[in-house]
Amino acid sequence: MNRNGKRKKRKGRADEAAADGASPSSASFDRHVFPILLSAARTTCGNSNSFSPSALAARLLRRVLSRSPQMLSPLPESLVALLPGLLASSYSSVAALSCEVLGAAALQSMEAGEVLASDSGIASGLARALGSGSQLVTEAACNSIMDLSASSVGRERLAGSPVLQRILYVFSQVESICEFVSSRITKYPKGDTEANKTSHLIIDTVVLLVNSCKVDKLQSMQQELVRRALSLLYKIWKKVQLLRSLADCNNGKYQLQSREYEISKAIFRLSIDLASPACLEPDVVRKSIFGQVESDFESFVLAYWEKSPNLYRRKQNTQNDDPVFAALHSAFNLGAASDAIIESFIKGLVSCPAIASDELDINSFLQEVHDLGDAIKYRQDIRVLRTQYPSDQSSRGCAMEEHFFYDGTVFLDEDAFTKKCKHAFKNGYSIALRGMEFRSEKVAAIASTLADLFGQPSVGANIYFSPASSQGLARHYDDHCVLAWQLLGCKKWMIWPNPKPLLPRLYEPFDPLDGILEDNSGRMEVLHEGDMMYIPRGYVHEAHTGLDEPHMNAYADYSLHLTLAIEVEPPFEWEGFAHIALQCWVEKQKLGGSRFDNVMAKEETCLYPLVLHVAIRLLSNNDPIFRKACMVAAKLPSSSSCTTAHLNALRSSQRSTFDEIIRNIERNCNFKGAFKSIELAVQEKNDEAFQWMSWLRHLPQGGDADLRIDFCNVLETLEELVEAFSSNPEQASVGFTGFKSRFCRCVVYEDACQSFETLLQMYRTTRSQYMRGMLALHGAHVS
Repeated sequence: MNRNGKRKKRKGRADEAAADGASPSSASFDRHVFPILLSAARTTCGNSNSFSPSALAARLLRRVLSRSPQMLSPLPESLVALLPGLLASSYSSVAALSCEVLGAAALQSMEAGEVLASDSGIASGLARALGSGSQLVTEAACNSIMDLSASSVGRERLAGSPVLQRILYVFSQVESICEFVSSRITKYPKGDTEANKTSHLIIDTVVLLVNSCKVDKLQSMQQELVRRALSLLYKIWKKVQLLRSLADCNNGKYQLQSREYEISKAIFRLSIDLASPACLEPDVVRKSIFGQVESDFESFVLAYWEKSPNLYRRKQNTQNDDPVFAALHSAFNLGAASDAIIESFIKGLVSCPAIASDELDINSFLQEVHDLGDAIKYRQDIRVLRTQYPSDQSSRGCAMEEHFFYDGTVFLDEDAFTKKCKHAFKNGYSIALRGMEFRSEKVAAIASTLADLFGQPSVGANIYFSPASSQGLARHYDDHCVLAWQLLGCKKWMIWPNPKPLLPRLYEPFDPLDGILEDNSGRMEVLHEGDMMYIPRGYVHEAHTGLDEPHMNAYADYSLHLTLAIEVEPPFEWEGFAHIALQCWVEKQKLGGSRFDNVMAKEETCLYPLVLHVAIRLLSNNDPIFRKACMVAAKLPSSSSCTTAHLNALRSSQRSTFDEIIRNIERNCNFKGAFKSIELAVQEKNDEAFQWMSWLRHLPQGGDADLRIDFCNVLETLEELVEAFSSNPEQASVGFTGFKSRFCRCVVYEDACQSFETLLQMYRTTRSQYMRGMLALHGAHVS
């Protein structure tokens, strides 16, 4: 009896120790605790009976959390195996406590947290816990996600799992979140604090996971779910901006932990691959700008593009029938007074930070940018200026631009800024707002269509609002072609021919005008509402709202026009096409292997191509044809019997240009000049003169790694080139000439076109992602 009693007593103590979670070994856990937790994990309904498996499992989990931290580092493998089922338990206490165990284990060891976050079963269990409908479990699951996200690996793994889609669904369904964003209160609510705490925790979890998710993972999300989440998140962002501007906002106990920048970044990320609703059909935009006949665009390209200005007159009685003009008119509230017009395009603006011209990975941009959603900045986003002339009016070319604000000013108080802009406008200052393709869906649709038409990565858009008898920008030329569309009032333009034979390149410094133009030698045109003027890059121009012309429509005292800038990036000039053709041909020769399996492999696949790239660049500095836009990827309207001739003429023109360029390369690219410039860079240990070729890194390079060129750090290859060719430059020149001749004789135009279009699509994808992200920050997806 005593012995049996003692044995029973010992067994009871062992059970109690197991229940207390004090077992020092995994074997003890497997023997005493595992069966109970397994039974709880398999229980399909919640049972409040204190002796049920779920109730006992809850006791065990509490004691594990409170008394046995050694069991959390690491968690027994058998417990890890059970966690997916425990997290999905219908017994809320078990599910919530399992979340706590998971989070506590992650906090004990970052490595353990990464392993747990990478477990697909645990991720699925967390997703089910989030959707349990229990506030207790939802809050515990969010806390667990936060703990598992202590490392970047943990964050990325969870963000790429079903957890993100589930939390977005929960986020869009929680009633207290909807009430928070729709309420008109200007303070954090004091009542119902637990509900507020849960809401803020869900919001913080959404922001964290969205900002940790790779773009390609976000692309797989259901678009309708993303739209609902975006609409809520945008309203939360605006509400937080309001609440955090209050003096007492820091006294709230359950405030969001997410900073405004983090919320705006999440909005941007969610929207970059969201299909935009079709505002304007491409054919409608093309016809509105270039004419109703399908061949009008081809006629424009053949007759005027990068050659001479052209004015499109619109009949006043047909403007209202033009859906594009009508859409722009409504977007800027052009039927209102000047103060209301200013408010229509200044209210709700955020800054559009620059993205590198050759950035093709939106993830890289997002890692580097730290001011998404910031207030607009002077000069980067907006200019408020007027042109002042000498009192004697002796030379209008000596005019100076006077700015109303200082450079770099950030406008944190939107109301105060709007008031100052109205005051400046009344005193003769024009308002120039950049990046309208990032701020208005209607403008974005027009810009995207034009980019497709001209086969370029993007088209910029600015608006200029000028008071009566004033001039905003001084006389100047642009490094891009411009379509100036008069939307309101009238404006007088003076345009002078390009004084230089070469078109200006994008991003290159501007040459001073220095009074080289005679005031009376230019072309004068008055643009009325609906009229559009095309101005090629390099053509000097100025515009003002003088109302002294008797033929001007004076019913509007002010003018508003939209400029559409067709920017030709370096890879998409004909020079860029020549570089692409060369790189494409070299890669094709590598695949053939006929000439690259001998001792000359290095010269043929790496060094001679690099010299020819440099020689092409030097040639383009003096040959105008290399500066022109390459339009082999232009998306022309579908051909019909009446337009076939025009389409063929345009396509033939592109092919003829390519043939002429190849002949120029054959005749004029020489080894001596290119090698001399390379030697100079090597001597000075400075490859700044070769930074233009960094975009070539986006073109594929196959073969051995040591035969590839690092176009972002080309100095090492240049040094190797000089070392290889300096001992016998004459022999190197002969080898280069043979290489160049083979290229010019054997290059395939169609291959180059295909590589060109592939690169263009890469550029367009990133630019479009940026555009959609910025449109979302301007409220594009708010229902």
